Amino acid sequence: MERFVKDKNRSSTARFVIGIIGIVIFGTLFVISLVSLLLISLLFYVFLPLTVIFAILFILSGALMNSGLKRKNVIQRLSRYMAELSAKQEVMSIDDMTSVTGFLPMQIKNDMRMLRRWDLSFDLYTDREEKTLIKGRSSYDLYLETERQREQLAREEAERQNRLNDPDKATFEAFRIESRGILDRIRAANLLLPGEEISEKLYRLEKTAKRIFEHIENNPEKLPETRKLMNYHLPTTMKLIEKYCEYDGLEYQPQNVAEAKSDIEKALAAANEAFENFLESLYHTETLDVTTDAEVLKKMFEKDGLTGRRFDIKGDEK
Repeated sequence: MERFVKDKNRSSTARFVIGIIGIVIFGTLFVISLVSLLLISLLFYVFLPLTVIFAILFILSGALMNSGLKRKNVIQRLSRYMAELSAKQEVMSIDDMTSVTGFLPMQIKNDMRMLRRWDLSFDLYTDREEKTLIKGRSSYDLYLETERQREQLAREEAERQNRLNDPDKATFEAFRIESRGILDRIRAANLLLPGEEISEKLYRLEKTAKRIFEHIENNPEKLPETRKLMNYHLPTTMKLIEKYCEYDGLEYQPQNVAEAKSDIEKALAAANEAFENFLESLYHTETLDVTTDAEVLKKMFEKDGLTGRRFDIKGDEK
């Protein structure tokens, strides 16, 4: 970085020096040609184009000098920003940078725009609102990913609110929210309980519940079939799980607590079987329809002579 800054400073200094030389040379020539133009009328048409050319070169030299000076100042300020970020952290608000360096926020923002416009190789970035300076590509990529996730969550939340405000979709959206909450609670309880047997039961319960919820989301017309499941079976099961967690956290567990935990484990085993049966029942209509279609297709093949023997082309034509 130091070598880059030195190279850029040399380039800016070269622009500035060349501009100064050009101003002196072409400014002098411009004055001479202008005076000659005014004093020697016979050579008017000779000195007129020379005067114009020297005037243009004089202006270009001034622009080159100004460009070199501006670039040099911008690079020096950018180097200062990099130094402050390296000394403190990789992210700093522009207001804080103003407090540290004394440069105005607008000046800092303009410097960052010049960095992008001139494609300077400073590993320095700003957020989209130009409120924060970020040092390092990895930190900037992390910021972009965080922004992408934030925007995604905002879109999902907006869509969820739209569904909740739509009477035709509100019930289904409420089911989605409740189902995710139930899965989170089962997962949280499983993390709290060290016992292998109870953990296996909870994992099995979570897997079955997740499959039920996914099936309903893909087949919303079956939502009414889950009313008793969502209003009684699952809430009661969750109540038992959370009571088990409470008992398991006791430092001293008397006999009646141990018996209650055993009863809850047995209830969870029964709940797992019941929920798996419920999941199977959700597929009953579909599998029945498939079985019926398969039987009808088989009979059609038999009727058309396409099973059990070779196809009779002549008979088919008749």
